[in-house]
Amino acid sequence: MRAGRIDSVSLAGMAIFGALAVVLTTVSQSLGLNFPLLPYLQFDLGEIAIFLAFFIFGPVPAIVASFVEFGTLMVVGENVPIGPPLKLISVLSSLLGIWVGTVLASRVKNPTVGRATGVGTFVGILARIGATTVANFYLIVVLSSYFTYYSLSAILDYYGHYLSAFGINSSNGLEIILGVTAIFNALQLLFACGVSVIIIRLPQIRMVRAAGRGLWISSYIQRKTELK
Repeated sequence: MRAGRIDSVSLAGMAIFGALAVVLTTVSQSLGLNFPLLPYLQFDLGEIAIFLAFFIFGPVPAIVASFVEFGTLMVVGENVPIGPPLKLISVLSSLLGIWVGTVLASRVKNPTVGRATGVGTFVGILARIGATTVANFYLIVVLSSYFTYYSLSAILDYYGHYLSAFGINSSNGLEIILGVTAIFNALQLLFACGVSVIIIRLPQIRMVRAAGRGLWISSYIQRKTELK
C-alpha cells in the first residue's frame, strides 16, 4: 500500500487484523497475563496482530487495527475509562516509533528488513516509554483528584506489597511507578514486535503474495533502495 492509497487488499487487512487484535486481546484478559511488579499492567497478545498489520499491510491498517482494539477495550476491557486510552497512546506511539525507525533504516547502505525491524523496534520502545511516561505522570499528578483510584497513594496502598516482594522500596512512589511502567512497556513491545517479526520471517509468510505484492515492509525497503 502506497501513501494515500488504500486498496481492497489493505481494507481486508484492516478487517482481518482488527478482528484478530480483538480476539487476542480477549484471550489475554481471560489468561490474566499480569505484570508481577504491578498487576494492573497486563501483557496484551492483541498487539501482535497490530504489528503484523504494520509489517504486512503498512501503517494505516495498523492504526485502524489499534483503534478497533481500543473500541473493544472501551466496551469489555478493564479499568475503563482510563486504561483503554492509555493503551491506545502506547500502541500509537509504538507504531510511530517503528515507522520512524523503518524510515531511518531504509536510508542506510544496503537496507534489509531485519535491520528495519530492529531499528524500528528500538525507536518504538523509546517512543512508547516517552509517551506513556508523560501520560502516566499527567494522570497520577494532575487527574488523581478526579480519578482517585489512579492516585499515587491509592496505587501504592493497593500494589505496594507486590513491589516489596521483589525488594523494591516504594518510598519514592512516583519515580518507582513510572520506572516500573516503563520497564513493562519495553517488555510488552519487545514481546509483541518480536513475535510479529518471527512470524513475517517464516518462509510460508514471506512467499505469500497478496494481489501480486509482498510484505509492505519488504516493498517499502525495495522502493527506497531503487530510488538511491
